[in-house]
Amino acid sequence: MKQETKIGIDTFQAAYERVKALYDNKDMVVVSFSGGKDSTCCLELAIMAARETGNLPVKVAMRDDEIMFPPTWDYCEEVAAREEVEFHWVYANQPVLNIYNREMPYYWAFDPLLKPEEWVRQPPDYAYKIPVQNIEYVGGPEMFPPEYEGQRLINITGLRVSESPSRRMGLHSSKGYLTKYQSASKKHLARPIYDWLDGDVWKFIKENNFKYNKAYDVMLRLNGGKSTCRIAPP
Repeated sequence: MKQETKIGIDTFQAAYERVKALYDNKDMVVVSFSGGKDSTCCLELAIMAARETGNLPVKVAMRDDEIMFPPTWDYCEEVAAREEVEFHWVYANQPVLNIYNREMPYYWAFDPLLKPEEWVRQPPDYAYKIPVQNIEYVGGPEMFPPEYEGQRLINITGLRVSESPSRRMGLHSSKGYLTKYQSASKKHLARPIYDWLDGDVWKFIKENNFKYNKAYDVMLRLNGGKSTCRIAPP
């Protein structure tokens, strides 16, 4: 059974047109950012499209999980300082899976029962705490209320179907890069680079001389393969 259809344009042009269509439609567009390579590509595409359509700065939302490769936070602070970006750096005191200890299967990001100086690191001064631990709140209408009645809220994510069969199935069930309205989170998800491969991601970053998370350089030296280099909580 045929799984893919060639559309006659390269992956960059297809992704750019998907993002630009959101701005042309006057949607409330928010980039969900992690500091990883995929969300970096989504951010740069959004900046390009927002610049062309007169919608700068790009709204960006990121939840701080406290523990991460140190270059991640250095890179995120660089992004937050960009003029083209309206960066919302939030934290939630949420539990995070601790795979190293079966007796204590979670650690609490910025544990409120500890003094801030006892945390692994502290968020930047401009970060703010959100009132719920649910990740769906991040980028939602409470953080980004509509500018007019009926305006769609769209969260751009760096999901790519090459990373897992379940992601491919989810994309097919949505029948496109844009999901249906999600009543629980009150928004849509857009996955403009869903058809990109690892090579497309790094080609886009390198050819445009974009800054990126230098933790990838360290992981590549240690792991020896691009597919194993991931930015995620431990």
